[in-house]
Amino acid sequence: MRLGQFTRQLVVVTVIPLLAVPMWGASATLNVLGTVTNTQFATVAGASLADGTNVYDGDVISTADKGGAWVTLPGGAGILLGQDSEAQIRHEGPNGPIIFDIAQGEVRFRSTDKTLVNGYLYDATIAPDGSPTASGYVQFTSPTSAIIGAENGNLLVTTSHDGASKVVPAGAIMEVSMVPDQGQDQNQNRTAKRRKGLIVLLGIILIGALTVLAIILNHHERKHVSPSSFPGQ
Repeated sequence: MRLGQFTRQLVVVTVIPLLAVPMWGASATLNVLGTVTNTQFATVAGASLADGTNVYDGDVISTADKGGAWVTLPGGAGILLGQDSEAQIRHEGPNGPIIFDIAQGEVRFRSTDKTLVNGYLYDATIAPDGSPTASGYVQFTSPTSAIIGAENGNLLVTTSHDGASKVVPAGAIMEVSMVPDQGQDQNQNRTAKRRKGLIVLLGIILIGALTVLAIILNHHERKHVSPSSFPGQ
C-alpha cells in the first residue's frame, strides 16, 4: 500500500517538470521577433545589447551617441537604429506586421514579402504601398519635425487623427511636423518615454536625388555623423 502511494507520488513529481519545460520554451520562442547584430552602445531595459541577443515582442531599444543596432528579422527583413535613437519593436497581432515605434533619432527598415514591416511616428503609420517589399527610413530633424524617406518601393503614410494619407515615391522624402493634439488621444501601446499629446501633420514631398541628399547631409552635418546604411549593402 505504501509502495503504491510512493510510486504515484514519484510519477507526479517527474512527469510535471517534463510537461512544463516544452510549454515554457514554446511561449518564449513565439515572443522572439528577431536577433540583434552589428550593435554598439545600445541597450534594452537598461541592459547592454550584444550581438546575437534576441529581441522580444515589446522591447524598447535605445542607442547612445555613435551607437547603433541592427535587428535581423525573418524573411530578409530588418530594422536599423542609428545613433541617439529609441524605438519599440513589437508584433501587431498574430498575423500583423512587425512594428517599429520611433521615439527619437533615426530608424531605417526593410520590409519583405515574407515579413511585413511598418513604422509608427506618433499617430502616423508608415507602410509599404502596393507591394510588401520596400525599404525606407524615419528621421527626426528636430523635436517637432522629421523626414520620412522611401528608398526602394513606395511608402504610404497615414495619420489617424484626420485620416489623411500620402504616398512617398521611391527616391523621395516627405517632411512632417508634430504639433500638440488638442484631443489628447493617447495610444497606450506606444513607447513609454515618448512625448504625449502630439500628432503628425503631413508636409510636402520632395523628389530628386540632389534635393533629398542635400537635406539629409545638412541634417547629419549638424549632428557630426555620416549617414548610416543597412549592413551588407
